[in-house]
Amino acid sequence: MDNVILVALIVLFFTALGVYTTYMEYKRRKLYSSSKAALTTFLIKGVNNIAVGLALLIGLFTLGKGPWLLGGFIPLFVGNMYLIFYLLGRES
Repeated sequence: MDNVILVALIVLFFTALGVYTTYMEYKRRKLYSSSKAALTTFLIKGVNNIAVGLALLIGLFTLGKGPWLLGGFIPLFVGNMYLIFYLLGRES
């Protein structure tokens, strides 16, 4: 039971860190250019990371299930974070 809590805390920490760094990057890009250009950059980064993550995940899945699948899951989740940030910023 303690391992589950530890893993959940680690995942939450890295998720919060990712959201914070993405927000700071958005603020920096918004400062130097328009908001639309900053959001378009996040859309491009998100789609690119999702495509790379899916390709790695499919390629590594041929080896079977194991920890090496993180090589595909990590860029996939980072791309999803960029895409969610783009969608949330577009609505405001």
